Amino acid sequence: MTTKSGSIIDNAVRTLQASYAGLPTETEMASLITDSQNAEIRGYYDPIEDERLREAYARYLGIRVSIWQMIQTLKPRFEKFKSGNASLGEAEHQAFGIAFCGAEIIVRTGEYLIDLARKRDIVWKKLDEAELRYGLKRKSFTRLYRQLTSAFKMHGFYQARDYFDANRSKIMDSLEKADLKSVVEILKALNLPAASRGDHLRRYRRFVNFSLRRRSHSTGRKMMFMLFEATGSDIAELKIPLVKNIGAPKRVTPKVIEGLKSQLLPGDVFITRHDDAMSNVFLPGFWPHGALYIGTAKERAAMGLDIISDGMVKSDAAINILEAKKDGVLLRNIEETLAVDAFTVLRPRLTEVDMKKALNKALSHAGKLYDFVFDFGTSDRLVCTEVIYRAYHGVGSIDFELSTKAGRKCLSAEDFLNQAISNNWFDPILLYGVGADVFLSGDDAKQELAGSFEADF
Repeated sequence: MTTKSGSIIDNAVRTLQASYAGLPTETEMASLITDSQNAEIRGYYDPIEDERLREAYARYLGIRVSIWQMIQTLKPRFEKFKSGNASLGEAEHQAFGIAFCGAEIIVRTGEYLIDLARKRDIVWKKLDEAELRYGLKRKSFTRLYRQLTSAFKMHGFYQARDYFDANRSKIMDSLEKADLKSVVEILKALNLPAASRGDHLRRYRRFVNFSLRRRSHSTGRKMMFMLFEATGSDIAELKIPLVKNIGAPKRVTPKVIEGLKSQLLPGDVFITRHDDAMSNVFLPGFWPHGALYIGTAKERAAMGLDIISDGMVKSDAAINILEAKKDGVLLRNIEETLAVDAFTVLRPRLTEVDMKKALNKALSHAGKLYDFVFDFGTSDRLVCTEVIYRAYHGVGSIDFELSTKAGRKCLSAEDFLNQAISNNWFDPILLYGVGADVFLSGDDAKQELAGSFEADF
């Protein structure tokens, strides 16, 4: 979406709300604890328990990455904090309060898995296994612990907490004045500061002792964990697990996008991917993400779809995508959606009447929050493929079948591709970035697409 006044704050708050709503519930945590106890008794996780644990881990990583990205967008708005200047203004306090709230969520959520893994070797070993379905490499959980202790830079985090404690009323008042009560409510719900420096220090020492105990059976390995880096870094300096080459240019260039626009029609579906494995970790598969092309302003007007809104952005010439990302189900421009490395375009085989019906169904969800829980059984928060599912399911002959993953019914991007193409509901019309950075169309696109993942068409 084209950046507009206030949109950075608005989107940050929406990301925060969705992340907080996606935290594990007490019931879910109780289930994970029971699973770990049963697995410890029998000596292994059964498939259902395995899926449940993986889902919780992947959800945490998804929340962590989304909040990290949100904090990075806010970082320039409270730069004075980094230099030790305590005289932040009202707008700076608002940005700081949102970012600090996100950092607290990262810490608190990590503690769920930390405590679970610390108590039972079998949990740690399970999460350290490579899991290609989720893009997880071997020892990913150990690396995550390392980041929560060293790269997370707890010294800087505690600077932020000290500043929050010293300026709590000012920060809370600035958030209230800006009508950011949802952030205030989350900060209050976190009951800050419930965890003291001593709590985190004891947790770190337990981690070190546990890690050393696990490593005592191996020789020649060095202890890789440092206590806290006393660098005075600010809370935004968080590392994304397993991410490499951050900031490297995407293979889909502005020239590629311009060449694509004239070939699209309202209702086309984009399935996309980033080369970076971390961006796919909580959306498993080679093809993890989907978005819906809603047409140009002229095309929407011709279909009677000219009055659309997501609560923040109304229809204009720049808007041509409806897409669910961490900041919610929002109207966006194609340049934002295609800031990726590869994509394919599928076109539904529908009449104009049915196409308008599907787009109206999709647009009725605009403005909703993102669903980190990936629960297709509810419609108050949606993930990317759920927007597509709720738009097309039941329209014409389209009848998607959800599959069970981690005890929840859902439709992954690759499930969508398989069902859409094998049932002749959609045609793959374009492919870019698979094999080579060139456009493929028709049968060539279909054949190359089929070879990129476990296709059944």
